[in-house]
Amino acid sequence: MIIASSKAERRLLELGIHSPNEIDLEAIAWDEGVRVQYKELIGCEARLVGYNNRAIVTIRNQSDQRRKRFSLAHELGHWNYHRGRSFECRVDDWIEGYTVKPAEEREADTYASELLMPKYMFEPVAKKLKRPTFDGVKQLADAFNTSITATAIRLVNINAWPLVLVCHSKNGRVWFNRSKDVPERWFPQKELSQDSMAFDQLFANEARVRAQKATADTWFDNHEAERYEIIEDAIKISNDRVLSLLWIENDEMLKEISYSRFYR
Repeated sequence: MIIASSKAERRLLELGIHSPNEIDLEAIAWDEGVRVQYKELIGCEARLVGYNNRAIVTIRNQSDQRRKRFSLAHELGHWNYHRGRSFECRVDDWIEGYTVKPAEEREADTYASELLMPKYMFEPVAKKLKRPTFDGVKQLADAFNTSITATAIRLVNINAWPLVLVCHSKNGRVWFNRSKDVPERWFPQKELSQDSMAFDQLFANEARVRAQKATADTWFDNHEAERYEIIEDAIKISNDRVLSLLWIENDEMLKEISYSRFYR
């Protein structure tokens, strides 16, 4: 028996949806009294206008297909959590400023991720990956028809592997996210190390290469980092943004420690 872990997953199970290709967002919207239309929008990715039990969602028709799906799922999140209100959303696939977004936007983002990549479908596939690299993320993104960024964030949040996901621009770290099993002491540095794959892609425009080992102090400003190695992978997601996926293989790095022992 499948047990839903969120409101979005309960909705999917109510509709008898058990595989990614069955997640028809427009059909789900229609069933919830939401009409979907695609038009040119300026300054936002999507707009929700609702009244009583009916609403109209307008999606920016210039966006790519996977962005449109996330936008629609995001607006359905607003419809489920914030009914009776209207929204204009710049949907960012959980990218810039996620931690400082208004609570309503974070709730809609979370709903969108869980609707598009429900745990009961996503986790079993994620655990079967040979390695948690961007090659694996691409496989998952193709299976669930989602963006690389949204899929990578979901992979980290599902906690199937001990991962840290970091986004950098040329001005430094933009945001990061870590799996629950990764201790908080592993905090990624603000500036990219010149020894990192991400640096080569962002500043030298070098092509992506396969994931490889790196010393942990390439990424973490931590007194013990030089003792360990991690697996790093990087992929450029725009002209001025690069995503890095850091896989912590060493169990010693995952142990919680008491810092008091260093001050005796």
